[in-house]
Amino acid sequence: MARREVDEWFWQIGTELQRLSEEMLRSGPTLVSRKFWEPRLDVFEDETCLVVKAEIAGVRAEDLQLVYNADRNSLIIRGIRKEEDFPSARRTGCYQLEIFYGEFEREVTLPDLPLDPNDIKAQFRNGFLLIRIPKSEESA
Repeated sequence: MARREVDEWFWQIGTELQRLSEEMLRSGPTLVSRKFWEPRLDVFEDETCLVVKAEIAGVRAEDLQLVYNADRNSLIIRGIRKEEDFPSARRTGCYQLEIFYGEFEREVTLPDLPLDPNDIKAQFRNGFLLIRIPKSEESA
């Protein structure tokens, strides 16, 4: 196994352990969760806004929900990635399955910046969801 694959495997294990720990703290002793995977995120700012970029290839717009939580200063991205049935790719055996399907939810705590959550804009491009939260006028 190549070094990059080992690092990726450990990253996935760590992410899943962190998710399970958080789930246990929120819901008590229950280990069952509706959330199966979490999209990877980049969060950065430019001169005019805060940008959240989520990797959500295969998720349809109608299966996606964005929620701004003012109390927690966070953005919640939730949805579902449904497995597509490709007639030319019927399974007769499985050798490697790495793509996650099903429901997901990802909450990202936003940095302490003066933002205007009333004008959030989102767009899809090449499997990524780009969310732009403008900085408020008081940040100028």
